[in-house]
Amino acid sequence: MRPIILFAALSLIASPLAAQTAPPPAPSADTPVAVLVSIPIPAGVPRTAIADGMAKAVPQYRAVPGLVRKLFTIGDDGGFGGMYLFRTRAAAQAWFNDAWFARVAKTYGSTGKVSYYDVPVALDNAPLPESVAAK
Repeated sequence: MRPIILFAALSLIASPLAAQTAPPPAPSADTPVAVLVSIPIPAGVPRTAIADGMAKAVPQYRAVPGLVRKLFTIGDDGGFGGMYLFRTRAAAQAWFNDAWFARVAKTYGSTGKVSYYDVPVALDNAPLPESVAAK
């Protein structure tokens, strides 16, 4: 294959890839943010104890500034944590601060993994079943 033809063929293949890897535009300051948190369950702690602790923590989370919704989670991967929706990234980062990480490390003996996701669109189909709705 001639070099010019090879270059043209490669540019056709690379163009869609380049468009897919370009960084997304920065969110505005008022874009909501979803946060996924996972903390390893300490050895010997039963799932029921984790769930009981979550139910007891509901009043604390009702008072978190900027928090819209929290789903308490226990994963199949041996971790627990939650899925959060905050009004802004600043509100989320204010909650998941150095003190939060220190408390998690002291309480559970490991660090939590915190991942942030911009939320340009949100959908809420229906209320959760009564069996999981926080009281």
